Amino acid sequence: MLSLTGLASCMSLKPYPITTGTTKIVYAEHANSGVASQTRFELSAESLVWDFTEPRYNRHLRDVTSYEKQEFEALITTLSKVKFSAVDSHDYSSGGSGWGCAFYDAKGSYLQFNDTYKLSGDYEQVIRQILDFAQSHKPDGLKRYEALKAQPHEPGKYGDFETLPTELERYAVSKP
Repeated sequence: MLSLTGLASCMSLKPYPITTGTTKIVYAEHANSGVASQTRFELSAESLVWDFTEPRYNRHLRDVTSYEKQEFEALITTLSKVKFSAVDSHDYSSGGSGWGCAFYDAKGSYLQFNDTYKLSGDYEQVIRQILDFAQSHKPDGLKRYEALKAQPHEPGKYGDFETLPTELERYAVSKP
């Protein structure tokens, strides 16, 4: 019979899984296949990268903003105090919308979880803190994208815009 301690170690559960040695966080969310878009934030010691893709339009926007290293370190310190667990439920279904997080240290990825995992504890606080950090360090490209999207416009058949607005062209990684 497997004890609770044995069960916890078998599933690699730690009460505080985010370490203070974290060097990068990647948070991504995707819209359902009808919209087919993905927004990704990569947070590192001194910058936040925003990536937005709409594959059906071959659209890829990206922008970067910088901040003080201490701000990232404060986020990591806060996240390292959050008690939660994430166990892979081995749900390999596709479609729909969802989100995921990955945490990296000097050796590479050490923790990943997404909306299909069995999550318990204060994991929502982790997501909220990451999104709050991204919101307060929003790159100009994302600000312009959101402002244009909020204005009345004719959306594309599947995407947010039929054609990429001129104001966003400087953030385009790929041209349709």
